[in-house]
Amino acid sequence: MAQIITEKPLYIAIQYFYHFLIVNIHFMIANLLFLVAYFLMEVTVENILVFYIALLPAGPSLVALYASMDKLIRQKDLRPTKDFWKYYRDNFAIASKYWLLQWTIMTILIIDMHYSNYYLQLFSPVFLIMLIFLLFVMLYAIPIITRFEVKLKNLFIVSIYAVFRYFKTTLFHISTLISLTIIYYVAPGITVWFCMSTAAFFIMFNMRKPLMKLEDEMVQK
Repeated sequence: MAQIITEKPLYIAIQYFYHFLIVNIHFMIANLLFLVAYFLMEVTVENILVFYIALLPAGPSLVALYASMDKLIRQKDLRPTKDFWKYYRDNFAIASKYWLLQWTIMTILIIDMHYSNYYLQLFSPVFLIMLIFLLFVMLYAIPIITRFEVKLKNLFIVSIYAVFRYFKTTLFHISTLISLTIIYYVAPGITVWFCMSTAAFFIMFNMRKPLMKLEDEMVQK
């Protein structure tokens, strides 16, 4: 039996590319303040206060990005504009609270790491390890927000638990971060922004089993 056009690999590939692109555009619109700062100022620790402020609104957009990719994985379909902004509104409160704390701690660690290179080099690797660990926590916390209603304290506890409990998934997350880093350094800086939806897709794809297990554990409790 001949395949209908919507089942053909080329059509599916184009459809996924369209979803990735449109969601990415909305993600960039939601982070327009940062993009303006990025183009007007050099990304240095000396300008970190500007970039700290510029990235403060990023929390809800990150959750909306991941939630959109999660829907695409589970339902094989997406209304990129409507769904992105729906997830943005629905998760705005918890995402903003989480991101404010997460981004503030990360900014402090970046500053500490920068100045420790001049005055206390022994502590620089410690701050770097703490920063990387926070990134791993974030890669679990944001997907958890997309699926569960959870208090801020419990969100951090569950995310830290998941980093070690699902170590194989954590390794996949590491490969995704490395890929984004390579793209950032070998391609024009703005390129990495067009890869955010693809990265979120792979992270949510890797999070399928951990999220199912976390859901079962929460139901049992």
